[in-house]
Amino acid sequence: MFEKAMIHRLLLGLTASAFLITGTATADDGHDDDNDAVKYRHQVMATMGSSFGAFILLFMNKVEQPEKHLVANARILATAAALTADLVPEGSQGGEALPAIWDDMDEYQKLAQEVADATASLAASAEAGDRAGMGKAFKAAGQSCKGCHDKFREEDD
Repeated sequence: MFEKAMIHRLLLGLTASAFLITGTATADDGHDDDNDAVKYRHQVMATMGSSFGAFILLFMNKVEQPEKHLVANARILATAAALTADLVPEGSQGGEALPAIWDDMDEYQKLAQEVADATASLAASAEAGDRAGMGKAFKAAGQSCKGCHDKFREEDD
């Protein structure tokens, strides 16, 4: 069982990360890419960040909304995460994606599956109303996102 303070620290840190990510959802990502596949990948990832941020606010009771909002954001996150394995076809190099993805596609696919599985678990816990399960799944989702970003995403300036 997670200590409430530990979950709170984790959620606050991930909230900050999510808000930093979502701030660029429709903005230029700082790259000169005209590749629509790169733009699409960026939008899907921004959707994940936005849903993660909204989920955190709801889970931490920072805003009052019906429970269906918590469930909906978890589902959106899981749906977007299920797409990540397909977001890096050959010819879509650029954006914030490091060339290492195309050099080690097997590892990228493994990490993309971990993200998809963790967020699916989060959505299932939200649908069941299982707050303890949501806490565990949220931690796993955050760690899986971070694991992929650490290896395959360009660092922010």
